[in-house]
Amino acid sequence: MKISEKTRSKIQKYSQTIFCCLAWILLISIVIQASLASLAIFVDASFWKNHLAFIKVLEYIPALMYIIGSAGEVPQKYKAWSFMLFILCNIQYYTDRGWMGVIHMVSAFFIFMISLYVAWGSYQYLFKHKKEVVNGYDDLYKNM
Repeated sequence: MKISEKTRSKIQKYSQTIFCCLAWILLISIVIQASLASLAIFVDASFWKNHLAFIKVLEYIPALMYIIGSAGEVPQKYKAWSFMLFILCNIQYYTDRGWMGVIHMVSAFFIFMISLYVAWGSYQYLFKHKKEVVNGYDDLYKNM
């Protein structure tokens, strides 16, 4: 079954918008996760329960971003980085014991930086792409 160009365009537009929203949600979630870890270390150890529970939501966002990015024809670099984020989030489970805790913290920093790159880049792509489409139609009508 062949999808019409109009339907395909809508799927791409919505997928790109959802990808961008998920990227920002992931970034905010990482800040919350780091804050919970800091609260557990410096304020009250009971925050560890929240830190451990919150990751159950956080860890699947990058995989969902990869799937939605593929449907929305998001640039390959952002899909690749979202896949890398999924891998790094899962590596966190193996680095939370003993001396590996240092790797856990450094990996969290890299997860934050990559998330920031993907969120900002997908935002710029989304709005630059919309502007090009609008300008393209304006140019089309000017030539008529």
